[in-house]
Amino acid sequence: MLRRPSRTTVFTASATALSILGDQALYALLPLYFQDIGLVPIQVGILLSANRWVRLLTNHLAERLVDRFPVNLMLVLSLALGALLSLAYAYISSFLVLFIARCLWGLCFSFIRHISVMGVASSTEPQNLGQIMGFYNGISRIGSVLGIVLGGILFDLIGFSTTLALFCLFSLFAVPFAMKSGLQTSSSSITDQQQKNQSSTRYSALLCCGFCIGSVGPGLIMSTLGFILLSRYGTEVDLMGFVVGIATLNGLLLGCRFVFETLGAPIYGALIDRTGIRLGAPLCFLVGLIVMLLLNLSENLAGLALGMIVFFTCGTALSTVLSAEASRLGAKVFARYATAGDLGQAFGPLIGWGAYELIGTPNFVFFLGAGLYAIGMFSTFAAFRLEE
Repeated sequence: MLRRPSRTTVFTASATALSILGDQALYALLPLYFQDIGLVPIQVGILLSANRWVRLLTNHLAERLVDRFPVNLMLVLSLALGALLSLAYAYISSFLVLFIARCLWGLCFSFIRHISVMGVASSTEPQNLGQIMGFYNGISRIGSVLGIVLGGILFDLIGFSTTLALFCLFSLFAVPFAMKSGLQTSSSSITDQQQKNQSSTRYSALLCCGFCIGSVGPGLIMSTLGFILLSRYGTEVDLMGFVVGIATLNGLLLGCRFVFETLGAPIYGALIDRTGIRLGAPLCFLVGLIVMLLLNLSENLAGLALGMIVFFTCGTALSTVLSAEASRLGAKVFARYATAGDLGQAFGPLIGWGAYELIGTPNFVFFLGAGLYAIGMFSTFAAFRLEE
């Protein structure tokens, strides 16, 4: 039976959702707008991955400082600074300044994520932690959907700068939500009470899978899909009799990922529980691999949209089941699995945009995604081949 989430969970998750509007919109809009502000493709990859590289360093800093300073003050400061950075995205065209802004956002999000997750965990009974964290993730993902989908629609209506300035205003509302949440955190992180005698093969394979999942969906696809659509179909498409701007289409397709993560994760997890992780995880990697290859061969818009839906479904299922497996093996394993995913998300945009500069076609991104999913598929075979 589902338990009602607490005020702390709802308000903290809402603050997180509001805080990521500008960041998520940038993934949908910058690949469409970069030439207008004098950027080159590799600079787009650097900007879209910079915050993730910074998080690899600042996650530990956030954990240390939370024990020394008032968590509510650090959360409010991080939310306020993060919101104001959307103004930099909106009105500054200097690559160096934008790079600094993206690095600062990585720092802010390290504190926002750590304080929010630990605060919700501290206010939840251990036997209900998984369910309540599911509520937190579901609510916070609404920010991703709104940032990408609404960002694409507003871009076509009012332009790049005005859209991000508006998101700055919306994100500032995260501050009162955080102040009203009653958030408190314990001084210690989750303990390793679930440490198991796992094999080095399974552990290494989990990290490899985390990297592959992060680098393809959140990395490669999110950072390049808008430019792929623009190069294939131009600035507008006919969608069921309606003329739709390419930014709107890009936002709708990318938004599907977060809709499926919000609504579908429990269903996909239950299905793989029935089939078993040894069969379900490699099968999802295989289907995602095939979809990536087909997307590179087909120029049909309906086929691309269907392929994206299938791909995001596979990615959500993989993320759900492998995250659960990593957490079952202990907090340290889960933390390292999450870091591997962050590393993949940081590499993804660089790989995609770097390949475009070398080869000259954005479609090659789908081949790269297929290759990474092939590595993930073989890694899951290696990790779970001895599972009963």
